[in-house]
Amino acid sequence: MSNLNLKGIWIPIEILTDDKLSDKEKIIYAIIMYLSKEKQYCFLTNKTISELLNISVTQVSNLINSLKSKEYIDTELIYKENTKQVEMRKLIPIKNKDTYLRKL
Repeated sequence: MSNLNLKGIWIPIEILTDDKLSDKEKIIYAIIMYLSKEKQYCFLTNKTISELLNISVTQVSNLINSLKSKEYIDTELIYKENTKQVEMRKLIPIKNKDTYLRKL
């Protein structure tokens, strides 16, 4: 299992009732929002999400891309110095983040 210090999640009613998101997107978005409270972004790998939700890494990739295309999140890749190899990825909530973050 992942090394997240996550005891559970709370999903704000605005996310829970958002008919533009699938159930899994709602869960992933709520996790991203929660983990982004302090720095306005989080580092979370597809593998970590897949282990947490017991779904495939490919499915997670598709869900992250869907959240991105629906403009709920943005991503920023951080590369290893002097290479094109990705070291980590920031997940940045962008849709209604101020409203949601105040409630988390």
